[in-house]
Amino acid sequence: MDSLEKRKSVMKDYDLIAKQYSEEFGTYIEDLDIYKEYEKHLTPGSTILDLGAGSGRTYAYFNKKGYKYIALDFSEKMKEYAYIIHGEFPYIVDDIVNIKNYFEKESIDSVFAIYSLFHLPLEDLKKAIKDIYDILKEDGILFLSFALGNKEEFVDEPYLEENGKNVLYMNYLTKREIYELLNDFDIIYETKKHESGDSVIGEDGNDAIYIISRKKRK
Repeated sequence: MDSLEKRKSVMKDYDLIAKQYSEEFGTYIEDLDIYKEYEKHLTPGSTILDLGAGSGRTYAYFNKKGYKYIALDFSEKMKEYAYIIHGEFPYIVDDIVNIKNYFEKESIDSVFAIYSLFHLPLEDLKKAIKDIYDILKEDGILFLSFALGNKEEFVDEPYLEENGKNVLYMNYLTKREIYELLNDFDIIYETKKHESGDSVIGEDGNDAIYIISRKKRK
């Protein structure tokens, strides 16, 4: 399976689970402590591009705080449920690797990419990080998370079990690999969490790292 096929498999999987996922997480925000840390590095009215926006739970959070929010996700079904739950808001349906088709160089204040980049194969991930750097304004902020490890695999996805399928593509990276990807960014905050529970991807959950970084000036 090549990288395009892996990404397309993830898109199909999220279309399948969109209804169940949206019913449980359409308005629920977890890890509020990290969100608040992220906001310390934003200016009022910042434009936030959310990569992997799903059913819009982060729109509900950031819109109330006065930020200009733009969603991007490759699941058309997730967008449909986002609009049912929250009403219409700027939402692009496309693959993360295509973000430069929509945004000019240095046009975005911040990119928010939580629970999304770990679905990208490494070469696609390298391209995505480079493109994020290009569209961020000077001193722009990148907030992302990764699943820690050193492998690619198809893992258990609880919501897919009811849809005749129980695997979802994941790419686990070491901390060293993540820092190499972020070579053009200054790390300003990081924390780790072990995520587990009935709704978490993978039988035993996973260790996740959350990183807030600032675009370096060249």
